[in-house]
Amino acid sequence: MLGQVLEPVQIADMIEAEQRIRKVFPASPLLSMALLNKQLGANVYLKAESLLPSAAYKFRGATNKITTLIEKYGPDIRIITASSGNHGMACALAAARLGIQATVVVPEPTPQIKKDCIRALGAELVESGINYDISFLTACKLADEQKMYYVHPVSDRYTLAGQGTITLELLRQLPEVDQVIVPLGGGGLITGISYAMKHLKPSVKIVGVMPEDSAVYVESRKAGRLVTLDHASSIADACVRVGGEEYLFPYIEKYVDELVTVTEDNIRKAIKTACLYAKLTLEGAAAMALASLIEGKTTATDHTVLICSGGNIDQTVLEACLKMPL
Repeated sequence: MLGQVLEPVQIADMIEAEQRIRKVFPASPLLSMALLNKQLGANVYLKAESLLPSAAYKFRGATNKITTLIEKYGPDIRIITASSGNHGMACALAAARLGIQATVVVPEPTPQIKKDCIRALGAELVESGINYDISFLTACKLADEQKMYYVHPVSDRYTLAGQGTITLELLRQLPEVDQVIVPLGGGGLITGISYAMKHLKPSVKIVGVMPEDSAVYVESRKAGRLVTLDHASSIADACVRVGGEEYLFPYIEKYVDELVTVTEDNIRKAIKTACLYAKLTLEGAAAMALASLIEGKTTATDHTVLICSGGNIDQTVLEACLKMPL
């Protein structure tokens, strides 16, 4: 596919990525909120990726990847991507800031706030299919027909390098970190974080969290091979996938210590808990690390970091979560 790079990622790529993205935005904050800690009965740290310019960690990978494309092919390129929302917003914003045209293909059920933001940021929006997998096929077809460079949301060396910069920041912000709990959907976030961490501080435990009804990598680990689910659904729309990524699966199997699932009710409770006690507005995927603690699927250590991956949640969904009892 034009623009996609499936060579192995390297630590050097992440160091270069940090140099690129630091020109665009600062490190995301690492927070320890007293009220949340009291509610949980444990001290945890929140890596607030929801406070990046596009309100999600995806801005890291998109900025790094698009910048490398411009460096290699010049400023007149056009890019395209498929996304469940956050990566599309990140590509739209990065492309606008870098002065190039972007097309974003999203599933029809994508939250309206994400569709509206993609359009507002100047990208052409195409709605196709009921899930990411269908949108991806549409984007591939358009990329070939119109000679656009594809910015893959997860399976790309330079997208991964951008996500890996989270680890570089974490090791400076909290050198004592001993566990990182990460939302897992397509796999780009946890691959970038785990690859960098296992090379720079291998003692740190990496835990991936998936929705109970969209757990393709959990089932793949059980099977010992990448599988395809019959269906997938979750309030954590950014993590709904029936298939995994061939490029990423070996990384996940090698560098991620444990995979767990969480229920829809506990994701909703985590959204409310984050809002009330951590003062962060999190979408479903971003609340899954917290949900794993609430559900008892993971246990906080002395220096556990929860990756709060994004904050792009529909108002109606947020309101419904806030009405739930804790």
